[in-house]
Amino acid sequence: MKTSKRVRRLSGVLACALALFSLAPAWAAAAESSAVGAAADSPNVVLIMCDQLNARVLSCYGGPVPTPNIDRIAREGVRFTDATCPTPFCSPTRATIVTGMYPHTHGITYNVMRRDYPAVKSPPTQEGIKVADVTTERILHAAGYATHHYGKWHLTDDDVPYYTDMYTEHGAYAREMAEAFAAVRRTDASQWMDWYGWALPVQRTPAFEQAVEAAVERWGGPRYLEFVGKMGRLTLPLEKSFDVRVADKTVERIRACGAGPFMITCSFNTPHDPNVVPSAYYEQFDPAEIRLPENRSVREPRHEKSWSRQMVTGLGEAGLREFLRIYYASVKLVDDQVGRILDALEQSGRLDQTVIVFTADHGDMAGGHGMAWKSNGSFYDEIVLVPLVVRYPPLFSPQTSRLAVDLTDLMPTLLEIAGRPIPDQAQGQSLVPYLTGRRDASQARPYSFCERVRANRENTRDVRPGTPASLMVRGRGWKYVRYPDGDEYLYHLETDPGETENLAKRPDCEPEKRRMIDALEAWRRRTGWEE
Repeated sequence: MKTSKRVRRLSGVLACALALFSLAPAWAAAAESSAVGAAADSPNVVLIMCDQLNARVLSCYGGPVPTPNIDRIAREGVRFTDATCPTPFCSPTRATIVTGMYPHTHGITYNVMRRDYPAVKSPPTQEGIKVADVTTERILHAAGYATHHYGKWHLTDDDVPYYTDMYTEHGAYAREMAEAFAAVRRTDASQWMDWYGWALPVQRTPAFEQAVEAAVERWGGPRYLEFVGKMGRLTLPLEKSFDVRVADKTVERIRACGAGPFMITCSFNTPHDPNVVPSAYYEQFDPAEIRLPENRSVREPRHEKSWSRQMVTGLGEAGLREFLRIYYASVKLVDDQVGRILDALEQSGRLDQTVIVFTADHGDMAGGHGMAWKSNGSFYDEIVLVPLVVRYPPLFSPQTSRLAVDLTDLMPTLLEIAGRPIPDQAQGQSLVPYLTGRRDASQARPYSFCERVRANRENTRDVRPGTPASLMVRGRGWKYVRYPDGDEYLYHLETDPGETENLAKRPDCEPEKRRMIDALEAWRRRTGWEE
């Protein structure tokens, strides 16, 4: 009797997991015997990331929000113009960042909310990161690095031993704010937002309140009404907001670190919802002066009923402008926190001894194609492109790179810089050879890939053959998208950066479409993804 493909695949996955688990002590032992920790000249790593940050709003990407501190990292380091996420969704991309694998391989294809969001009353969601998972931080920790994670994690399943002082939004922060949140809950419910257990006091403009009232009839009471209907000015003191606290922890750790190398992940929730922002930031942007995206009237018909679209059609232009005002102000708040981190590194004398990475897990439609948030099934650049800037003067000269990179490349790149072996599981490529001139850019992979994969009913990390998936390949100035129902889209990004004209059925574009389909199938074979 022949063994089924599914059984063979599961057996292979199990064998791989057991092998990786068995190798972990060997890694630790090798690191200890070779150097009793990392070498004294090992660079520090500070990974700064946002949730749902549209790269095109940053001034270093030509956007409307002045971000001088992020711009500084870009100006003094490498700015990638074509970096993409592996999926426009939080937890799966975060798992990719730490494992170097695509979602269909590491198996986290939907949001992990088992322990990260205790206020969510639902059956267990998808499995998250386990102790046995091989991650960048685990490898560096075994090599003698002090590893820390402050901010949004969104992957909690097991407690991982390489994060001894983790500070998370619905963990330590929620406990710190329990008394303040309780006081807010005693006020009128219309004056505060319940965001997964946070009680956030909010002031809304009269015009926005009117927009919400008009939208409710159209929406019919959507699940996100609490979040969308109460966007506005946060009346908590700035120092009590989550992202400022995250920056506080990062700065404190930088100042307290000893002589050994460290890796700190500073993970901001902003500009993801809750779409509220404290005074001083809220007032910096005038909704009337915000320039709306030129492509807002054009979208793929299949997304017309998505929440991203319904959010904008319900709130109207005034509501979209208020959303963008808060979104832009939140990005400005983040930039100021990045400045605090840079100052701390400079004052400690570690700035040029530290690899600084700034990125995001995915973007936000931010009005593009007449949509907001990420709640649609598309692969538009607004949510697929991510900011990626890397500063490390000992190795990288200031430059702009058009390499087709995606976030699977972070693990191998950071490990090569740190002088550590790259595990076989990593499906990305180290960018070091191409950024240092050791290899010509023409030798790098020409395409990046993005996917949307449905989680199985058991919420296990097992992507089974035949699982429906939407797929994207992007590179060489083109983008090809294929949905499970066979719907296809082809965009020529060089002449149509707003993705407004679908060329998939144009005979003269058939050769390019064929090349991209071939690249997509080659990627599936390379990453072991069965149909």
